[in-house]
Amino acid sequence: MDFWSANFATVNHHNDGIYLVKLRKRIMKNVFLLTLLLPFWGKTQISVQAYGGNKETEILGIYNKDFSNKWNYFASGTIAYEYDSKKVNPEIYQNLNYGIGKNWGVSAGVHISNKDVMPSVGLAYGKENDALGISIFPAFTYSTDAKEFGLGLYTLLEYTPKINERLNFYSMLIVESDFSFKKHQSSSQVIRLGLENKKKMQFGIGSTISQTGSNFETDVNFGVFIGKKF
Repeated sequence: MDFWSANFATVNHHNDGIYLVKLRKRIMKNVFLLTLLLPFWGKTQISVQAYGGNKETEILGIYNKDFSNKWNYFASGTIAYEYDSKKVNPEIYQNLNYGIGKNWGVSAGVHISNKDVMPSVGLAYGKENDALGISIFPAFTYSTDAKEFGLGLYTLLEYTPKINERLNFYSMLIVESDFSFKKHQSSSQVIRLGLENKKKMQFGIGSTISQTGSNFETDVNFGVFIGKKF
């Protein structure tokens, strides 16, 4: 490759990187606006939690909406502030689901962070009663950053058995995993344990655990939370 070809390739690669960053910001903005508008239509369940940990502070929001007997929209978003780096890291996972059987459906969505945009198609499973709620989304994914196909899994589990007339025990587990067909990319587990009152206010302790790369480098953020379900 001659001098001019090499420099032209470098410029193109740099421009591609700038374009991807701008594209992610544009998508994040549009998704944020859509998330603000969606709660005004259909049956809606909204949960918001503020979490203060030893390494970062997080705001978690979960939206679960039924538009009809068949259609459902699910979104889980976080905004995290890292103390050491002073960086704000937004992230959102969302799916549009169509029911095909009892508790089962097909799903299409996208996982967006400041590092990647990952469209996905797969299955959806959901079940809920007075004390237990389960949402599971196994999917085929595509990483626009790594330009690789892979597998992803999002799981939300909430268990709130009754203690007495005023309080429920509150527990929540969120598990996210992304794998290319070659290696592990990233995983995280959000754990919350505490109490919930009659007004659906929640408080307690928790941890956010994350693993990255093929070596599963692990980071743990312990803390306390307070939340509200609408």
